[in-house]
Amino acid sequence: MLGRFLSQLVLHPWRGARERRAQVRALREHGAALRASGRLDEAIMHLRRARDAEPRAEGLLRDLVAALVERDNTRKALAIAREAFAADPRDAEANVALGLALQKVHEPQRALEHYAAALACRPDDADVLDLRGSALVELGRIDEGLRDFDRALVLRPGFALAAFHRSLALLLRGDFERGWEGYELRRRDVRRVGSAPPAPEWDGAALPGTLLVTREQGLGDEIMFASLLPEVMRRVGHCVVECDPRLREIFARSFPGATVVDSARRAGRQIDAAIPAGSLPRFMRARLADFPAHEGYLRADAVRVQAQRERLDALGPGLKVGLSWTGGVRETRQPLRSLALERLRPILAKPGVRFVSLQYTAQAAAEAAAAGIAHWPEVIADYDETAALVCALDLVVSVCTSVVHLAGALGRPTWVMAPHSPEWRYGFSGERMPWYPSVRVYRQPAYADWQPVIDAVAKDLARLR
Repeated sequence: MLGRFLSQLVLHPWRGARERRAQVRALREHGAALRASGRLDEAIMHLRRARDAEPRAEGLLRDLVAALVERDNTRKALAIAREAFAADPRDAEANVALGLALQKVHEPQRALEHYAAALACRPDDADVLDLRGSALVELGRIDEGLRDFDRALVLRPGFALAAFHRSLALLLRGDFERGWEGYELRRRDVRRVGSAPPAPEWDGAALPGTLLVTREQGLGDEIMFASLLPEVMRRVGHCVVECDPRLREIFARSFPGATVVDSARRAGRQIDAAIPAGSLPRFMRARLADFPAHEGYLRADAVRVQAQRERLDALGPGLKVGLSWTGGVRETRQPLRSLALERLRPILAKPGVRFVSLQYTAQAAAEAAAAGIAHWPEVIADYDETAALVCALDLVVSVCTSVVHLAGALGRPTWVMAPHSPEWRYGFSGERMPWYPSVRVYRQPAYADWQPVIDAVAKDLARLR
C-alpha cells in the first residue's frame, strides 16, 4: 500500500519545504527498503523521483548510484555520478557517488581519490570509510582497509556492512578466529543464505540426534564447506546434508554415513538442530593448524573416471591438463578473476601438452574451438562427469572458480591463477590454500598484473613434461 501511494505521489513545487522534505525522505526510505529486498528496478524508480525533487538531498545521490551499480547498470551509474561531479567537484556526495561507480568498474585507485575528497569534507562519514576500506582491500592494502572498517564501526556501532567487510578482510589475511564472528553477518542476506526448517541452531557440541546442514552461496562454497562434514558427522547422531542438485550424487558417494538431499524439505526425518554450512568453520577452523592435511574428501565414480581416461588417451600422447579461464559473474568480480585465452598463449603453446576445457560459460565451446582446446559440453553439464574428468587429468590449471574447489576437494594437483587480492577463500599470500593441500596458488604481484603469473605457470608446466 505504501509503495503504491509513494509511486503515485506528485511532488508539487508549491508544497511547503518541510512537507516536501518529508515526502522525499519517504521516497528514499522506501527505495532503500526495496533495494534491500532485491527489488532494484522499483528502488531505482523511487530514488530517481526523490532526486528529481531534491537533487542535493544528503545521501540520495549515493543511494541511487549504489542501486544502479547493484542492478549492473554501471554505464548509467557512471554518467549520473560524473554529471554531479562536473557540476561541483568539491561536493562530497558527488565524490562518493563517482568513487562508488569507479570501484564497480574495477578502478579502485581512482575511486580512492574521490573517497579522499569526500572524507576531507566529512571525515566522520562511516559509509565512505566502509567504501574506502573495500577499495583498499581490493588493492591488497589490507591493514589500511581494516583501519577504515574499524573507524567506521567506532563512528557507527552495529554497522553490519562494515563489520561484514571487516570479517572478509580478516579471513583473507588468515585471521580466522576473529574473521568467522563477523562472517555470520552474511546470514542477513536471504539471497546468500537460505532459510532452514524450524529447528534450534547447532552450537557445535555433541548431538545425539539429527543435524541438518543447509546449503548456501555457490557451488564452490558448498564444496569447500563440505570439507567439515566428516568432523561434523563424528559429533552428531546423524547428519542430513542439503546441497545443490548437481552435487547430490558426488556428495552421497563421498559421505555415505549422511543423508544427502537437494532440498531441506526432503530430509525425511525429524531435525533436532540445523546450521548453514558456512557457519561450521567457526567451531572447527579457528586457526591455520585446524585445517587438516587431507588427500581429498570427495570421491568420483571409478567407472566414469576410467571412461574419461580412455577419452583422454584418444587425444594422443602427452600431459593432459584441464583448463578454466573465466571465473564468477560480473557481481563477483569476473573481470578481475578471468583471462582471455589469447593471454594464455605462452601456456597453450607448450609442446607435449594436451589441453581440455573445464570451462562452464556459454561462450566456452566457441572459445575452446578457436584455441584448439578439446571441449566436451556433456561432461561440463554433469558435475559427476566433471569430477571424473578432473580425476583422469594429470593437472588442472584454472582461474579462481568452482573448478578449483572441485579439484582440490578430489585431492587432484591444481594450479590456480589468482588476482592480487582474491576472494578470502584463497588467502592473500603464500602458495597454498589451507582448504586444499593439493592446490598451488600463483598470485599477481600487483593489482591486475597477470603477466608474471602467466609466465610462471608456463615455465613450471614446461618442467613437467
